[in-house]
Order: sequence, then C-alpha cells, then structure tokens
Amino acid sequence: EGVDPEELELEMIDLGVDEFYPEADGITVYAPYESFGAIQKWLDDKGFEIVSGESVRIPTDVKELDAEGRESVEKLVEKLEEDDDVVNVYHTMKETDEE
Repeated sequence: EGVDPEELELEMIDLGVDEFYPEADGITVYAPYESFGAIQKWLDDKGFEIVSGESVRIPTDVKELDAEGRESVEKLVEKLEEDDDVVNVYHTMKETDEE
C-alpha cells in the first residue's frame, strides 16, 4: 500500500521483470529465471511481502495442431500427469481460446 504501481513497474523492469500485473490483492510479475534472486532480494530489502514464487516454463514458440493432433497430445499429457513419478509436464501446443 502507498506505492505507485507505475513507478514500481519501472523499477522492476530495471531488475529484469518482463511482465508486471497489478491486482487488487498484490502484484504478479514474470521474469527470466536468472533474474529471480535479484528481484527477490530487492523486494525483501524494500519490505515487500513475497506471497509465493515459482518457476514456470513459458514457451517462446507454440505449435498449432489440428483436432486429431491436439487430441493425441492431450491424451499423452493426461497419461503423463497421472504417473506418480512425473512431477511436471510441459508442451508447446498452442492453447485454445476456451483454456
């Protein structure tokens, strides 16, 4: 509270933040993995509360599939996610509008 979101965004861009989303109950930022430590330290030093932080893989190049290809990939992803030994499943399939 009491922080100008636009000014905060400019400062965080200097730290390596790619995307900045002010919300009613906080702010969500996306940055490259190598910037995480510097951003976390800066937020701690400024007294901001970090509610959560996680690594998320965001594809830079997505592939569009026909209905048959999409169904095949979705079945494979579902089977992989059901396996107890699999922690995360990533794909580069273009998301549909309804997802």
